[in-house]
Amino acid sequence: MGREERKNLVPMAMTNMASTTETAPAVGFTRLPSSRIWLGLGIAVLLVAILGQQWLHRELYAWPKEWIQPWLKASNEVLNQLLRRSEIAGEPLRVWTRMAGNVLAMPMQGLQNLLSSGWFVPGRTAAESISLPPLSWLSVVLSASYLGWLAGGRRLALLAFSTFAYFLIFNLWAEASLTLASVSFAIALGTMLGLALGIFLFRHPRLETVLNPVFDIMQTIPPFSYLVPVLILFGFGPVAALVATLIFALPPMTRAVVLGLRRLPAHTFELAGMTGASKWQSISKILVPSARNDLLLGVNQMVMMSLAMVILASMIGAGGLGAEVLRAIQSLKFGRGLEAGIAITLLAVLLYGYGHAVAVRRPSHTSRPRPLRHLAILAALLILPTLGGSVFEILVRFPAELTISTANFWSRIIAWLNQNWGAGFEAIRLFMTLDIIRPMLELLRSLGWAPIALSLLCFGFALGRPALALLSCATLVLIALIGYWDKLLITFNLVMIGTFFSLLVGAPIGIWAGSSRKVHAVSEVIVTTLQTLPSFVYLVPIVMVLGPGDATAVIAIAVYSVATTVRYTDHAMRGVDPATIEAAVSFGATPFQSFWKVRLPLARAGLLLGLNQTILMCVGMVVITALVGSQGLELETLDAIARVEPGRGMLAGLAISALAIIIDRYMGAIAHRMSGTDHRVGRNQT
Repeated sequence: MGREERKNLVPMAMTNMASTTETAPAVGFTRLPSSRIWLGLGIAVLLVAILGQQWLHRELYAWPKEWIQPWLKASNEVLNQLLRRSEIAGEPLRVWTRMAGNVLAMPMQGLQNLLSSGWFVPGRTAAESISLPPLSWLSVVLSASYLGWLAGGRRLALLAFSTFAYFLIFNLWAEASLTLASVSFAIALGTMLGLALGIFLFRHPRLETVLNPVFDIMQTIPPFSYLVPVLILFGFGPVAALVATLIFALPPMTRAVVLGLRRLPAHTFELAGMTGASKWQSISKILVPSARNDLLLGVNQMVMMSLAMVILASMIGAGGLGAEVLRAIQSLKFGRGLEAGIAITLLAVLLYGYGHAVAVRRPSHTSRPRPLRHLAILAALLILPTLGGSVFEILVRFPAELTISTANFWSRIIAWLNQNWGAGFEAIRLFMTLDIIRPMLELLRSLGWAPIALSLLCFGFALGRPALALLSCATLVLIALIGYWDKLLITFNLVMIGTFFSLLVGAPIGIWAGSSRKVHAVSEVIVTTLQTLPSFVYLVPIVMVLGPGDATAVIAIAVYSVATTVRYTDHAMRGVDPATIEAAVSFGATPFQSFWKVRLPLARAGLLLGLNQTILMCVGMVVITALVGSQGLELETLDAIARVEPGRGMLAGLAISALAIIIDRYMGAIAHRMSGTDHRVGRNQT
């Protein structure tokens, strides 16, 4: 069979399959003539802006300073008035919020005392004062392993033992105990609040349309932006960190609950009605257990996002492993930062393992449950080693001579790299800065604010989303009115270049993993590890070899988001029906033809979702790069904390949030248009 015959048989195979299966409508923007016109207008506006710089007014390119409104100062005054001077029942708002914080602090402080610091009961004299020690490290290790064995068997027990042994061996016990107590309470409270709010929104769906934009902002606004208001309302300490964590991690749990309940089949609701159960009984006994899988996804996101916040939370008094990573960044000690980052990763995997094992466990009918026996064993494991600490010092404090550290090892590696490859690293930094980052930024500036806003308007109409087009255009103008236009371009430039490098590396690996089971198995382990490492950990090694600056920021953004690119590309390629590929091959398609003309088009929706999520991950990481010298909106949010300017930080954070939401909505509209379905690809759930 000749090449031309095989080339013609691939479309024939697709046509034959379309007669028996439902296929998507035509791809692209060609469904309506008006779409082509709007798309052409948008491209024409950008071309005119580039070619007509000598003739068009400069006000169309750089936002004039005299047009900038004094909203930053006004926002600071408004928020200070609201946070510091507002009163409820004659008392300042801060009094009420700190009273609520004290209530929240009690159980969390109890956990911290139990695991880390112990109790001190003051008496009239020093002799009458009582000091109670925390649980022995041996008690915690043995009881955690026993609970793992009860919940998930030997594998979970081994994971628990290895995790706590890691804390001991690398001298991170005190920090890990503090983080475990804080995060466990945050996860428990967030899960309960998310479950209650999700059930409420499921029963009152009209409220979801009101709260969805709020959830979008909560998920996309940088945590730096609301740290100052949280500090003013709740003070410096673990409670403020808890509130900041809940703001960041609550929306995914709530959305997972709503999604899970809505995806239940109709017969589940019929069963709940037939049993005569009350509303509470039908939800708690039938509906929620039936939506277990989606709820587990929400719990997983709650765990990961709570632990992702531990480093930022350490800035406002949370302490623990996050403070250890933060100190490592500030002192450029990569080894210690990596050790603490791995500890956070292990803790995240372990906590999710406990929750997953408990949620999916089924009652056994072959053996009788013995809760009293298990409780007695657990009490013995907790109490006996702790009491033995009064006799044996080793049970109170793990011997220092048994601990190790890899900090010096990693420091020597970094020093060797700088000594032998320093010139190469400097060449990479200069190339990235002078040949990629700055030219791209100048290109964006040469387009101008007015052409960019107008082209975005045209593209929105081309996608059939006039409301999105008008809102996006108005949002860009508002950002320019604040005086943040140039900083928005700097942030957007870093995000786009980071996305490009992430796709350049991650997309081929994802395609390879989607075509090979062995590569998929290896990449899955690596990707999972990379996604659970705190974002701060990525900064330290890069800044130690490249130094601070935009090049470091771009590489850190790309490295952080490449795992997302690999995972979504792999998932999209593996999601293509193998029967379709076999049909194309049976009609004589070459491997390249079956990939390029069959597999890739069918995976388009999943690939677009992966692109969208990669961009959103880059937006999330760009905020952290303010610590290594990036100069965009992310620097505004960080500087606002140092100057205690809540309004300025909030507006800068909202501008970054608006950028993320605009990208999300446009990518979703493109995926909708290309797939021809009502599926909203790109809804941010992480």
